[in-house]
Amino acid sequence: MGRVENKIIIVTAAGAGIGRASSLMLSREGATVWAVDIDAGALDELKRQDERINTVELDVLQKAAFESLAEQLGAVDVLFNCAGYVATG
Repeated sequence: MGRVENKIIIVTAAGAGIGRASSLMLSREGATVWAVDIDAGALDELKRQDERINTVELDVLQKAAFESLAEQLGAVDVLFNCAGYVATG
């Protein structure tokens, strides 16, 4: 296993791109990954690729929802934030 073996890691925007690739890599390296995204379909596909990854449909802009997840998990070793914010209008 790797350097992140037995670490608990939350990855935001895990449904696509860097977040998805990072979730898969971190899981292969032995981490317990909590993959977070607003796209439930993308999370389902990620889960099909690696059943060890825990997925949570969640909007990181909703502070209470993210705090609830953090409370549920307790100690977290790494928060890998891949989520971005695009201002519209």
